[in-house]
Amino acid sequence: MEHKRIRAARALLWAVTAALAAATVVLYAPAVRPASVEAGALPAVGDDAGRLDLNTATAAQLEELPSIGPVLAERILQARAENGPFAGPDALQQVSGVGPAVWEAIAPFVRFGTGE
Repeated sequence: MEHKRIRAARALLWAVTAALAAATVVLYAPAVRPASVEAGALPAVGDDAGRLDLNTATAAQLEELPSIGPVLAERILQARAENGPFAGPDALQQVSGVGPAVWEAIAPFVRFGTGE
């Protein structure tokens, strides 16, 4: 009878360990990147085709960019609503959370349109 309890306890321990390991994988999974990033199809320098216009992008579109999650996407939208279209990288980097590292990560995938 005691052996059955030990086996049951071990089985429970393994189940909890497996569940924690699975949760860790979910928690630390890398952010999903745009298909163009995964395929390595970066736009050519100076080519605005295929780049996301930061002055018209939605929160969902912003979240597809590397280093931008839901909170930062909302900050960008709020700054754009309060201050108008972004004129360039300096204006974007005034948004809390968008520093040189974030700009470097998203620069190949974005452009600054007229906001129309």
